[in-house]
This record gives sequence, C-alpha cells and structure tokens, in this order.
Amino acid sequence: MSMLKELFKKLIVMFIPSRCRLCATVTEVSSCLCDDCKTALRPNGKLCHKCGLTKEDCKCDEHNYKFEYAQFTAPFYFCNSIAKGIIRFKNYGYTELAKPYAAEIVNSINANFDSKNFDCVTYVPMRKIRRRKRGYNQSQLLANEVAEIMHLPVRDLLIKTRRTKSQRSSSARERRANLHGAFDLAQSENADGLRVLIIDDVKTTGSTLSECALTLKAYGAECIYAATVAVVDENKR
Repeated sequence: MSMLKELFKKLIVMFIPSRCRLCATVTEVSSCLCDDCKTALRPNGKLCHKCGLTKEDCKCDEHNYKFEYAQFTAPFYFCNSIAKGIIRFKNYGYTELAKPYAAEIVNSINANFDSKNFDCVTYVPMRKIRRRKRGYNQSQLLANEVAEIMHLPVRDLLIKTRRTKSQRSSSARERRANLHGAFDLAQSENADGLRVLIIDDVKTTGSTLSECALTLKAYGAECIYAATVAVVDENKR
C-alpha cells in the first residue's frame, strides 16, 4: 500500500507540479514558496503614506507629487520573482495568484494604515474591449479576494471612459496627462460619503490610483485609500 502511495505522489509531481504561491515558479513539493520569494524585497521601516516607499527613497517632496488618496501601501517591491509573478498573473492567466496576493495586501493594510474603517472595496477598471480580450481584470480579482478577507462589499464604482496610451516608458507628468479624465463613476453607482479602498496590481508613479481617487472624490466620496501587490522603486529593479 505504501508503495502505491509513493507512486501516486510521484505521478502528481510529474503531471501537477507544485508552484510557488507568489510567482507560480515550479518548486519542491514540500515548499509553498520558491527561494526568491522567501527573500522577496518588501518596503520596511518608516514608510511614506503617499508613495509607499521608505522615507530614504521617497521623492514626493522633491517632485512635488500630489496624490488624491489618503494613504497607500504595498507589501512588495516590483522586482525579481514578485515582478515575474505579477506579470504571469496579469498577462498569462495565473489567476490563482490573486488569493495569496490579496492576503499580503491585507497584512500590509493592517500594518500601515491609520484607519481601516472602509465602506467598500473597489478596483481600477479596464475598458470593456480590453477586458474581453484578456478574459478578466486582475485588479477586480484582487479586490474580490481582499474584500472577502476583510468582510467588505465589492462595488464596481468606476468605469474607464476612453483608451489611454501604454504608460510603460512614460514619465510621471506624461502619465498624469495621459490619464486625466480617463475614469468616471459607473452609471448605477453612488459614491456620496463613502470611505473607499481601491485596489490595483502595481503602483508605478501613483497616477492611475490618484486619478481614480480624484474621480470618486468629485462624486462625493469622503476618503479613498489605495493598495497594490507591489510598488515600483527604480533603485530596486
């Protein structure tokens, strides 16, 4: 009987390999994290509530950044295995990563936010045509999982009203200009007086989250907090 069990285990490993819960890399059966994710870089210490970076790396004052959300947090830096995992999650259908990413986001919220008195969770929307092409909105999947952990409702508060250019190589100023007026409140929604937690996958300059927050505030939201899986720091790429 024990020989059959061992054979069954080997077959499972052969056909259904164990994968890292944060980047989906194939790992040893006994490990839920790969070696790189075990030592993944995280923002630690005294952090800026607006950009999510350490006070030493923060450039908010230097660049005179203005963010429309009250506070931001992310559990990881966007680099190495975490970056690979997010790209797999976002572009290659590894939707199972939403659950562990959400758990990390909630841990970061609990550790870093002054207030956690949210009325609902929402997410950065995609244009319908892009969502149909991809099959899902990764930010919506994250928001669903975060809301479940925090026992909050998910609300589809925002829509994207127009196509925006790829922001991969854009400066912070170009990103803000590109996104200006790109979002609106969903027709069936009401944001008046809401305290909202908005979720996205990665924060680069914060322009997307800030534009979403500005839209919600324009429709009467009381306060917006923001969180992502990872934050970009040019010193850690």
